[in-house]
Amino acid sequence: MAANMLDLAKELPPWVILGLGFITGGLRAAWRFLYEHTVGYAITRVSISLTVEDVEHTDAYLWLSCWVEKNLRGRKVNSLLLRTRQNDSDDDSVRPSEFEMIPEYGTYYLMYKGHFMMAEHRKEAQPDINRRRPIRSIRLQIWLSWDRSMLLGILQEARMNYEQTRSKRVDYFRADAYGDWTGSAIPPRPLTSLFHPPDLVQDLFLDVRMFLDSKQMYEELGIPYRRGYLLAGPPGSGKSSLILAVASNFELPIYSVPLRGTGITGERLAALLANCRKPSLIALEDIDCLSLATSRQSNTKDSLTIADLLNVIDGIGASEDRVLFMTANRPETLDFALTRAGRVDRKFYVDYARDEELRSFHQRIAQYLPVQAWPEFRAALPQQATIADAQALALQGPLEVTPNPGSYNPYAEYQGAPG
Repeated sequence: MAANMLDLAKELPPWVILGLGFITGGLRAAWRFLYEHTVGYAITRVSISLTVEDVEHTDAYLWLSCWVEKNLRGRKVNSLLLRTRQNDSDDDSVRPSEFEMIPEYGTYYLMYKGHFMMAEHRKEAQPDINRRRPIRSIRLQIWLSWDRSMLLGILQEARMNYEQTRSKRVDYFRADAYGDWTGSAIPPRPLTSLFHPPDLVQDLFLDVRMFLDSKQMYEELGIPYRRGYLLAGPPGSGKSSLILAVASNFELPIYSVPLRGTGITGERLAALLANCRKPSLIALEDIDCLSLATSRQSNTKDSLTIADLLNVIDGIGASEDRVLFMTANRPETLDFALTRAGRVDRKFYVDYARDEELRSFHQRIAQYLPVQAWPEFRAALPQQATIADAQALALQGPLEVTPNPGSYNPYAEYQGAPG
């Protein structure tokens, strides 16, 4: 029968086929118009809805997607979406990355506190010309209710459920190829795993705590509520470990801003930082490797300039309620405007590890691995060694020892810098 219909269609004149297409399209448009102004209008008048888009509020979209998934578990959902699940348990038998299936994009029906609710999980078919990634959204519609507090209750419940499942992880976000944040969960870094001078760690953590507890004071004084830190020191000295430990201890999400090789513009960078959770930790690592941070000469082809970077850090309209960490191996090469007071409030020098720190690491690693006795272990390390060197020696074997670079000349204002 299908073959007969196909033969019949081939025999029809083109104008007939075109006319049938116009008639079909007109009927669909007429039906949509009638529905939206009758049944659809009536449903809208007796319901309340909320739409959350991932580009507008990434976190809320993530909360709701997990909430809908949780409420649909056990239901006979035939259309599924495969994704990678992060392991948040302490069970070593569970692999750190497994697959799970969640409901695919579509419309689902739920009950919430005795009210019938519709959840639409949608993905934009074709992205706008100004965007490179389609928008994903979740639309909740509660029928026979006009109570906005129900929607707020769902959001609060979704957020609590999400945070309870992620409480043992640090949320880590990095800008993707589309210029949006892509999130994952990484293991936290406890203070006991740090091998830095205790006075440096105590000073840094106390300063962050005082800042996070001083929001009202900043608002009353009219001071922008943000604080900047610069961690300087040789490679492998544990600057990134300190940042992760701060985020873990104060339960802050980390937003890592890649400034090289992404074609990111100042406008896009400002939009990214404005779309961060509050409070949050912004990480600009190895800032001294960025040419625009060390030289004011910019190429006309550069998509990001030093002015763009300075403006998003503390210009008019720059995001607030955040802690900014920058790291550098050679801070003396940085543009002074980038490290001046107000943009960088505190500077810490993370030096090569002292013998007592290396010995502390040796004692801890010896609880898990057979390692050399301390005298032999220390002799196998460079004279100026980092914890990264000690870790490599314990896990990989003897190091290829090379002469240490010339004397390092950090600024005298850095807390913890050697005299």
